[in-house]
Amino acid sequence: MINKDFLKAVFAEEKDLLKLAEVKFKHVPLYDELSVVALWPPMQKDVEFMRYMPSKLPKGRIPDREYFFNVLNTLKEGYVTSLLEHAIR
Repeated sequence: MINKDFLKAVFAEEKDLLKLAEVKFKHVPLYDELSVVALWPPMQKDVEFMRYMPSKLPKGRIPDREYFFNVLNTLKEGYVTSLLEHAIR
């Protein structure tokens, strides 16, 4: 998800990056309930989360699945855990 526009926003202090040591990596199974397509619209309203996501994406594109869930798990670990538990049930 890092491109020149995102890096410009980081240098302008509009966006942030997580240190690799801070990231809480999580493998998320490929369930329909856990698709980035389904979770991206509501997460765009979360200001804290969006500090780590690009502001502009090409039309019809969504963030990379692995990047999306690793950032989400790092910032909102309890939310991801509850999503996983619900999807498994």
